[in-house]
Amino acid sequence: MDTYKTVKRMELAGIPENYAEVITAVINEATNQSDLVTRSDLKEFRHEIHFEMKSLEQRMTNKVGAIVVGTASVMMFLDKYLAYF
Repeated sequence: MDTYKTVKRMELAGIPENYAEVITAVINEATNQSDLVTRSDLKEFRHEIHFEMKSLEQRMTNKVGAIVVGTASVMMFLDKYLAYF
């Protein structure tokens, strides 16, 4: 941020120079101290989330498959041996 131009612009708008300098300093300080997110940061985060979602999808598919196989096995066992009781 060009602080000189910002102060001059505020002066042209009728703000006294000392006020304009303080306002500009506060804005500059707040901008420098904040954690700004860039487009590349968002793109990287999107790729990480995409990878995690694929991993989660595979784990969920495996668990559901195990549940289906387990349920089918129990049903077959009960069908075969329940007839004898």
